[in-house]
Amino acid sequence: MLEFHLRLFCERLKRLLAGEEGTLPLPDSTNLTPLFQNLLTESEIIATTLLGNYEADMARHLFQLIREKFDNLNIPLPFLHLEESDEEDVETADILQILEDINHFVHESEEAIDAFFINIMQQQNRENESESSANMALLVGLHSKIIDIRNRMQQLPPGDNGFDISEKSNEIIRLLNEGQPRLDISEFERGREKFFDLLIEGPSGLAVVAILDSSGFDKTVFAADTYNNNHVKFYFDCLAWVRVSIAYDFGKILDDIIKSVMPPSRVSVIIGEDYQLKKSVLRDYLTNKKYFIVLDDVFDHSEIWDDLEEVLPDNQNGSRVLILVTDPDLLASLEMENGEKIRGDSVLFGGPLIRLKHEAWQFFILHYGSMPLENYVQGEAIPTILSRICSVLELPFHLKICCIYLCVFRPGIEISTRQLYHLWVAEGFIPYNGEETAEHYLKELIHRGFIKVSKRRAGGTIKACYVPSFEWASLFLVAKKTGFVWMHDVEEEPPANVKRCFIVNDLIDFFPLEYSDMYLQSFLNPSSESDHLNPKDCENFFERFKYLQVLNMGSAVLDQYPPGLENLYLLKYLKLNIPSLKCLPSLLCTLLNLETLEMPSSYIDQSPEDIWMMQKLMHLNFGSITLPAPPKNYSSSLKNLIFISALNPSSCTPDILGRLPSVQTLRISGDLSYYQSGVSKSLCELHKLECLKLVNESKPSRMVLSEYQFPPSLTHLSLSNTELKEDPMPTLEKLPHLQVLKLKQNSYFGRKLACVGSGGFPELKVLHLKSMYWLDEWTMGAGAMPKLESLIVNPCAYLRKLPEELWCIESLRKLDLHWPQTQLRQGLRTFEDMEWRYDIQLYPYGI
Repeated sequence: MLEFHLRLFCERLKRLLAGEEGTLPLPDSTNLTPLFQNLLTESEIIATTLLGNYEADMARHLFQLIREKFDNLNIPLPFLHLEESDEEDVETADILQILEDINHFVHESEEAIDAFFINIMQQQNRENESESSANMALLVGLHSKIIDIRNRMQQLPPGDNGFDISEKSNEIIRLLNEGQPRLDISEFERGREKFFDLLIEGPSGLAVVAILDSSGFDKTVFAADTYNNNHVKFYFDCLAWVRVSIAYDFGKILDDIIKSVMPPSRVSVIIGEDYQLKKSVLRDYLTNKKYFIVLDDVFDHSEIWDDLEEVLPDNQNGSRVLILVTDPDLLASLEMENGEKIRGDSVLFGGPLIRLKHEAWQFFILHYGSMPLENYVQGEAIPTILSRICSVLELPFHLKICCIYLCVFRPGIEISTRQLYHLWVAEGFIPYNGEETAEHYLKELIHRGFIKVSKRRAGGTIKACYVPSFEWASLFLVAKKTGFVWMHDVEEEPPANVKRCFIVNDLIDFFPLEYSDMYLQSFLNPSSESDHLNPKDCENFFERFKYLQVLNMGSAVLDQYPPGLENLYLLKYLKLNIPSLKCLPSLLCTLLNLETLEMPSSYIDQSPEDIWMMQKLMHLNFGSITLPAPPKNYSSSLKNLIFISALNPSSCTPDILGRLPSVQTLRISGDLSYYQSGVSKSLCELHKLECLKLVNESKPSRMVLSEYQFPPSLTHLSLSNTELKEDPMPTLEKLPHLQVLKLKQNSYFGRKLACVGSGGFPELKVLHLKSMYWLDEWTMGAGAMPKLESLIVNPCAYLRKLPEELWCIESLRKLDLHWPQTQLRQGLRTFEDMEWRYDIQLYPYGI
């Protein structure tokens, strides 16, 4: 792992030689191709052949660094002897010195390459031959340095291959778990019974239950089984499962509870409001509700008690809160019933369900075991972190760097998989335009337990994920000790040769700081804080870090387009938050290496013609963007663009869409009625289009779906606010490859749906019918929707029955019906004894 700088440098050289980096042809006189080829050859010899002989030495050294971390925390570990070697075949200092020199060489090489390419681009506007010649001389001098490193490595004695990371991993976990008592099954059953009695039949007042891990007992699995229990769902009016994690942010917790318990129509109104107002609205909403809220992965955040008291009313109606405690220090402010304070060395007796004192709530702890609480931290948390570190080191290199990169996202925070894929590509971890490869890597990391799925799309693909706290701690520890990233909030001074920086809390404080000698390729701000940035600070920042390839400013607000951004010629990934921006600057279009442009809060009415020069663009994500007509006599297209959201319908002309031959995902948002003719006739130009979302923003709508010429390649279609008067099914059932159809809010105002064609919707798997308030009749022809798996109807207040043909579809498994009327509910009783086949959910629960 310590050699990752060199391995990534080799991959970059391959891209340079393949013409995948740099936007302009190199001058013939530079003779760079043989130079880069020689650098690649020598670098690969060192990275694979020579350093491969010292993997055990490097792994041992990394373990020593990790041991020092736990030593500094005064955590005793029983494996301190495991990384010691009886035979010192290689002087560790020698190999570490060479590794340091290698990292410095890579740093110097990449900076020289970047400076050369920047000068080449700048020469389009001004003469700068002397500086370009100086950079060329630096590049030529690199070859002798890599030869010197290779010669030094060849003179080292053989490495010690006696350190096996897999073997040591198993040994560490065995020693750490040695002597830990196992869970008694009879005690577990007794605790579960008492817990369910408290949950359903317990006191009328609000009861809070804190659940602690213990040996052999997984609190998260236990809580999930409870949360998903049908009896529990029917008993409570509203439920919420919220991840807290090590990075405490009650604003996010508040938003997550609101999104879980309130209807979408109210969420869209309140979610962007003031923090205090949201707390008041949530409390008012829950006042007459019997609620069940689970807070997962809670660390030592003592302020959580006051925060929860402000938003959770006690209505004496049997509401419950479940807190999954990761750090027992959270309970330090509580007392046992006998008045004894809870401390790390406390041993809890009288369990497994134990009553505690609390001023406002009836408070309980569910806990199995008879050891001091701090012992369970050492017995569960430490082995988890160490085992994950070992698992990281065992990964193949391509998975290892993608995995460690996950630490740039805060633990527990929801990560858009689309954004993650784009970042991996921009960082050079996977091939250009390699989203399929990225998806494969993510699935592998999920399978290995480093990351969890939080949302799936209707078609089953992963939409969002998150990194659990212990996994994040493991990844960050490895990233920090290897110099993979620099987290400014933790370390004021950056490690040597670090290329990636991420900020969690104090972006405003970081911007004015001086780091003029730093060579950064990536700067990320994953924070949700919407601080306003000073334009002058931004300009100075861009001047200092001119070699950036990845820039994610997160939610930090810019009041105007930041001056100096156009000088970041190497940018591949850019995310900005400029709500006031209406016109896309021409200077932005000079960033010809840009692959991903994310400005989701900007609604662009006017874009310059120069945008058609950005040939490497793959992803455009705006609140809305209007593309200009291509310049006259301009024959090129944005051939690599595969994702656009959201395109103004005025840009949906044959000339524009015909220049976007690779678009696979498209969201069109605007006045679809006014631009009915252009949109309906132009979509067929997109021969590779798979996913289409149409959002109408005009009132009243005059959209006519039967006039639309959809491309046959379409697999996903979503309609919102289209206010269709005619039944959409006869038009849509003819699409040969459609797999997911979502007719969302106000998409259809009619009372009848009819899938009359025999064999209509031949590939449809998922059907969502939402906000069709007046729908009262739905008919299907024989053989329609033969592959349907999932059906959601929300609401179905007037729908008297479902088509009989639905029950003939062998693939159908899941039905979610919201507010079904009495006649429909009675008709479903026929299938109550067929749980083995159908997953039927009626909402609200218990109706």
